[in-house]
Amino acid sequence: MRTAVETPAAASGWWRSPPARWLKVAVLLLLLVLIPPWSGNPYITTIFISAVMFGILGAIYDLMIGFAGLTNFGYAGFIAVGAYASALATFHYDVNPWLGLILGGLAGALLGLFTGVVTLRLRGLYLGLTTWFLAEAIRLTISNATDYTRGVMGLNVVPFPDLFGVSFARGQLLSYYYLLLILGAAILIAMALLLRSRVGLAFRAMREDELATQSLGLDTVRLKLLNFTLASAFTGVVGAFYCRYLGILTPTPEEFGVPRTVEILTIAYVGGRGTLWGSLFAAFLLIGLQEYFRSLEAWRLVIYGTLLITVILFLPKGLAGLRRYLW
Repeated sequence: MRTAVETPAAASGWWRSPPARWLKVAVLLLLLVLIPPWSGNPYITTIFISAVMFGILGAIYDLMIGFAGLTNFGYAGFIAVGAYASALATFHYDVNPWLGLILGGLAGALLGLFTGVVTLRLRGLYLGLTTWFLAEAIRLTISNATDYTRGVMGLNVVPFPDLFGVSFARGQLLSYYYLLLILGAAILIAMALLLRSRVGLAFRAMREDELATQSLGLDTVRLKLLNFTLASAFTGVVGAFYCRYLGILTPTPEEFGVPRTVEILTIAYVGGRGTLWGSLFAAFLLIGLQEYFRSLEAWRLVIYGTLLITVILFLPKGLAGLRRYLW
């Protein structure tokens, strides 16, 4: 168990961090905000959107595996549920796309709750395989329900309507980028507050030793359900954003299958499990490599796998372990 220094009461002092730390965070945020418009290059903005989005997804994945020890090999399926729930609600029932963000989160939360109930007694590899089977079942269902989802023919997604005079029409990359920054900041702050609470401390205890956690009187079943539900809800919100940004949805493996899960899993591991913020740095590194080696197509997964193995063997704490050098 952790020492008394890391109890929630002591952790509540994180708001009173040294000024130097807040200065570093402010500089990083300033770079994220200013570089895309300063560059004036739509390609650079697209790279930043991809990096920030995958960094957020990696941080959410880290909430499951890095803080609670819950393996999810079907994570891309959770993104698909949020994306399709939001897109289909607008396509069939004229639901406002902004409300679709909430619907995506609710759909993700329901899937997470269902997954938690199904996998109550599972752990490790068995839990990962079950989530993978579930995600593939979801993707194949979407592919075959062509009358409702249009399957592989593609579902056209209505973009966000204008908000406060800001246009979110197709091609307005900066609008989508700043919206993503706002959503990402809200999700990361919510997860940080959760992990600073007693619930976050219980997550860590369950990750280290589930049986010992149960012996302390903590209900690990409820903790699993809570973790899966919250992480899936956050994932659903990002999925709802992704469908509007993408403009068209197709249930291909590259979008919502194993390759997508491998990318996010690699980002979480390379960034450093149990850090949240490390995924953002890893996302920029890996998205940069992905763009540089785009001509290699499927061979990029080999690069991801090699990098993942290298990090596990020689840098188990990921990029977060290099924090003092990065600062």
